[in-house]
Amino acid sequence: MRSRFNILRFATAALLGSALHGCGKPASVQPVAVRGQVLLQGRPLVNGSIVFAPNREKGNIGKTVAAPLDLEGRYHFPADGPKSLTPGWYRIALAEPPDLNLTASGYPPFPIALRRPDLAGLDRELVAGGENTLDFLIEVGE
Repeated sequence: MRSRFNILRFATAALLGSALHGCGKPASVQPVAVRGQVLLQGRPLVNGSIVFAPNREKGNIGKTVAAPLDLEGRYHFPADGPKSLTPGWYRIALAEPPDLNLTASGYPPFPIALRRPDLAGLDRELVAGGENTLDFLIEVGE
């Protein structure tokens, strides 16, 4: 009888220990590198900007981070540093260069909705384990 009691006690302790094993602090989330290019009407959005805002509705509690676009419409968020991003869903917004009249440069008017992460419709997921490349081809009707 005593051996059955010890076996039962050991089995209970083992089950309880395995159940509690995953209940500690969550593992640290490692930032990921993100890069890409933004094209408007097939041409680089020169000197514009891009914003990654965490999609809280999909569980992302990260921070909002912005980056400028270079002369080729490219952006880069390194995996280390103050502008790093963590894996998860983001809502992306874009902005045209503040000192450029896009209409005079042959572009149609820049859509105001693209400036707002909640209205732009550019939701993307960043995944862990490597670099994420996200290109955006924006076509605006005239």
